[in-house]
Amino acid sequence: MLHAFVRDEGLLRWARELDGAADPLPDSTVWIDLLSPTPEELARVEALVGTPLPTREQMAEIEESSRLRLVGGAVHMTVMVLVWADTDRPRIAEVSFVLVGGRLVTIHHIDPQPFLAFRRTLSHRSIPCTGAEAVLAYLVDAVVERTAGVLRRVGLELDTMSSRAFRGRTLRPRGETRGDSRSLRRIGHTGHLIGKAHVSLASLQRMLDFLSRNDGRMGGWSGSKATRRWARATLQDVTGLDEYATFLSSKVSLLLDTTLGRINVEQNEIVKIVSVITVLLFPPTLVATIYGMNFTDMPEKDWMYGYPMALLLMALSAVLPMIFVKLRRWL
Repeated sequence: MLHAFVRDEGLLRWARELDGAADPLPDSTVWIDLLSPTPEELARVEALVGTPLPTREQMAEIEESSRLRLVGGAVHMTVMVLVWADTDRPRIAEVSFVLVGGRLVTIHHIDPQPFLAFRRTLSHRSIPCTGAEAVLAYLVDAVVERTAGVLRRVGLELDTMSSRAFRGRTLRPRGETRGDSRSLRRIGHTGHLIGKAHVSLASLQRMLDFLSRNDGRMGGWSGSKATRRWARATLQDVTGLDEYATFLSSKVSLLLDTTLGRINVEQNEIVKIVSVITVLLFPPTLVATIYGMNFTDMPEKDWMYGYPMALLLMALSAVLPMIFVKLRRWL
């Protein structure tokens, strides 16, 4: 799917009439957004920008030299963007930015939420635009802000889970259910989400560092001073977010250890209670077993008070050990 955006009197406008057409794209096109592009759409864009665009296989490469490179006069930058963060299946999507000839081409096979929000904004109104580098800055800032929002939400969720894990008695009161298995799933999902965010922030750091020091001495595209200044400022924000993600990862580890420790303590308490109850029930069981034998020569068999005496003996054999356990504070 191809989305074309043109610059019209200093404003960025979505040229919907160009999206599904087969005609060549006009020279006023500033931003071309390709979502799961077809070979025909790729050829159409390549004819406008005059340079090959990265394929899906090239976007999936993990070497930094493949993700950040200069091809002729074009700058190819591929970053990992966190998508589907509000679902139970967050993942990382490759997004390629190609700056060439005063135009920006973005290629992705999963639509990140910042891109979708930006297109929705442009569908209702045009916004001021100085060029392709300004569009790049807007998109990257939106991705960073989206990742920051996810980390803020994760931080609040971890605070809530921590307050529940570190308060109260070891054993839950009667009628209280904590759902340890559900807590473990939530902790695991949170750790998985933080890991995805860390991967995204690391790739953004490398791209912003590349843009902040690209001054034309690398034999290719030379960004403006405003773009390098923006890249340096945004790099500080991304570095801070990455450090915060590392802090949240350590918090997840602590919370996981605490939850597993509580579960282990509760299991030990339950085993101890069952063991003590078993010991308490052993003496009356022994008495009942003895007097339940059917031997002919038993002194108490014909005794008038034998049955009440056996009941009393069983009661005493249960109460006296219980008093002993209470005095020793085993329960």
